[in-house]
Amino acid sequence: MRSSRSFYQVICSMVAVIVFQSASAESNDWPCQQILVPQVSAAVVWDGPPVGTETSDWHDDPRVATLVAAITTPLSNEETAASAIAAFAAGLSAEEKDRVLTLAFAGVLETLNRDRAKLVEGIKRYSRDQSRRAEAIGAELDAMVRLEKDPSDAAAARLAELTERMEIEQRVFDERERSIEYLCMRPVAVEQRLGFLARRIAEHLD
Repeated sequence: MRSSRSFYQVICSMVAVIVFQSASAESNDWPCQQILVPQVSAAVVWDGPPVGTETSDWHDDPRVATLVAAITTPLSNEETAASAIAAFAAGLSAEEKDRVLTLAFAGVLETLNRDRAKLVEGIKRYSRDQSRRAEAIGAELDAMVRLEKDPSDAAAARLAELTERMEIEQRVFDERERSIEYLCMRPVAVEQRLGFLARRIAEHLD
């Protein structure tokens, strides 16, 4: 039987692929350590008046819609957002302040939950693609194992070709796998931003 150092290196590296496939199947395409929550509820971050169906029409108030757009954009940092909220609250009458600020929070909640949902779906697609890559690598690994048992020169040549290709595919797979940790933090960043904005808005409630 032939001995190939590269071949056995590839065999060892495939352990990571097998682990990934099992984890993906068990987590329903969710590769992150964080528990998957479809959306952030108002109760988790908001201490103000109830947010319900009556606040779903926040789009109808141009002042609120403008504020929400300004403070939920990724281009707005915390200092800028806090200043915008303070200026907005200062322009409200005492009679309307709580109602309008609650509308503003409802807009922030809806907008950032929508943004977060897109990120979550993107991570799931990425995970499914990794699973497909893992399955393809596994199929080629099976072929390599069979070729290793074949003493012919043709098998040796094919094995060398597959080994070289597998090393490249494994590097790509590993690079993509390392990116998952970064991707998983993106919904967390949205949640943190939502919590920050909720607190800044609530500070101005009467």
